[in-house]
Amino acid sequence: MYRLFLLRTLSAAAVTAGLASASHAQQAGLFGGGGTSAEPDYIAEQATFNTAEGTKLPTFSTYWGSGGGAGQQAFINDDLTCDINEVTGANGGKCAGPDGGAGNTVDYGASDSALVAAQISSWATTSFGQAAAGNLIQLPSMGTASAIVVNDKNVTKNNTLHLSDSDLCGIFSGLITNFSQITDGTIKPTPGDFTVVYRSDKAGQTFLLTNHLNSVCTANNTAPGITFTATTAFTTLFSKVPSNFVGEQFASGVADAMAGCTGGGLPQAIGYISPDFTTLDPNSDGKLSCEANGVNYDSTLLVAGLKVGTGFFTPTVANIESGLVHPVAGTGSNLTPPSNASEGANPALWVPVEPEVTTGYPIVGYTTLDIAQCYASKTVATAVQKFLLDHYTITAYTSQEAANGYVSLSLSHASNFLPTIKANIFANTNGWNTNIENPTACAGLLGR
Repeated sequence: MYRLFLLRTLSAAAVTAGLASASHAQQAGLFGGGGTSAEPDYIAEQATFNTAEGTKLPTFSTYWGSGGGAGQQAFINDDLTCDINEVTGANGGKCAGPDGGAGNTVDYGASDSALVAAQISSWATTSFGQAAAGNLIQLPSMGTASAIVVNDKNVTKNNTLHLSDSDLCGIFSGLITNFSQITDGTIKPTPGDFTVVYRSDKAGQTFLLTNHLNSVCTANNTAPGITFTATTAFTTLFSKVPSNFVGEQFASGVADAMAGCTGGGLPQAIGYISPDFTTLDPNSDGKLSCEANGVNYDSTLLVAGLKVGTGFFTPTVANIESGLVHPVAGTGSNLTPPSNASEGANPALWVPVEPEVTTGYPIVGYTTLDIAQCYASKTVATAVQKFLLDHYTITAYTSQEAANGYVSLSLSHASNFLPTIKANIFANTNGWNTNIENPTACAGLLGR
């Protein structure tokens, strides 16, 4: 049974102790973290890697489930305390540095949202970015989705509550505040005011949701003064957050609040979370398990069906896959892989963005992995590349992804990126010099 809150506590103690004893620039292992939605899957995959490769290559230390925004910041700044402190609350949850400091190296970052221009620019100009570690490499990792979870006594199974895009725009803008205002579907929720549970940290799940709402919402179905933009920070959409909205940190925080793990529960509520924390994926490593007031709340979260065309879809693996391979024509960006060396060196061009779909589940995207081109240790570079290759191709990993509610890259729209990744990130087939540990690009660089 996977208990995220317990594992996070144990992780904090283990890695803090490891950092305290580190006295050299490069830790003996692979360090990083980020998004909490995919955290259970990455922990499982990293454990598989450690078992298979531990006698030959550096192994993964604790995955820090700090949230996608903190994970990206930690990686860009080369400051593992950004991850640690976000989880433990040390230093008020803020990075403590030093950036690029001894025993504080970050080898990778993970998120459900792509890096923004300011982050990419920071890598290009800081002493611990391009100047030390070569190109910033950002890769699509797995297809994912944002599930709309619901609490109501009339909602007794998945796909009972049906929501249109107009409903979503109203709910998450604060225009719709009572279940009586939702009219789609044959099963109506119990009339009554409901709570909206959102991610209070910078989260890729928020990006997936707001990226979709940015594409489908209009002034006619959104609260006055609210315009959705694709963002990882939900509260930035509001000058004042509506009174019926409650923020929770991390994916587990949303899950705990919706399921009642934080005490009492929310009898009427709607929130968003990755599917692996819901009842859609009963064998997931993210399966919620907690106890409150003597009651065990084991994967109780139910999801709404979202309207696409004439059907209503839940974020099953098959429906996420269908959504990813059917983007609405004329929407989205980066739907084809880089085609030359200049494009290949631009991390912004490696992650497809798909805000609308013609069939399947509509709120979809890609969880990403951020890595450096050059590492201080050749064995660390080899381990990073070996993990990525295994992650993309080996059944032990791809089946783990499916069990956790994720779509393997090979089955998604981004499958056309895989040959380009193999040719230009794992090798230098086209002479772009963008591959990991490229001798020309990494010559004279300190590396991560």
